[in-house]
Amino acid sequence: MLEDIKALVREVAQREVTPRFLKVAHSHKADGSLFTVADSATQTALEAALPLIKAVPVLGEEMTEQQQHDAWNAGRDGLWCVDPIDGTSNFVAGVPYFAVSVAYLYKGERQLGVIYDPIADEMFSAERGKGAHLNGTPLPLRPAAKELKRALAGVEMKRIKRELAGRLASWPPYASQRNFGASTLD
Repeated sequence: MLEDIKALVREVAQREVTPRFLKVAHSHKADGSLFTVADSATQTALEAALPLIKAVPVLGEEMTEQQQHDAWNAGRDGLWCVDPIDGTSNFVAGVPYFAVSVAYLYKGERQLGVIYDPIADEMFSAERGKGAHLNGTPLPLRPAAKELKRALAGVEMKRIKRELAGRLASWPPYASQRNFGASTLD
């Protein structure tokens, strides 16, 4: 199944995302986040194709909140989770740092995931119990920082409360913080 998902994600990204890069208009969703035709076309293509690989509901980022809840509730025995373009702000701004991501959950547990960066042509994949790979090459496990004050943290400040963001910026408990705008690639 993993190889089918990788092929699908690559094909959809190359058809729906890459040709629209640097040429796309955008609008804003109700929550203020950016939305493009590329997001919509990618999600629509994945929503149509994923159930042909495994016939379970699809939960997509571009769905309404009610549609997401319905998909989640219907997906107890399997669920596809899709972010058609992680890093839409980068995509709209012409920053070549965004990805298409798909995950499969079974009984709420992650089973596999695919993240494809169509600009760098990098395909990250992982399957429960089989490790993670980049373009088919196993990725080594890195040792965890022994202390938080020595850790590199991936923190998206806009997603946390202002007071906490201020404290983290002023008195970080970690060595350094990064956020490049596409959390699946960060």
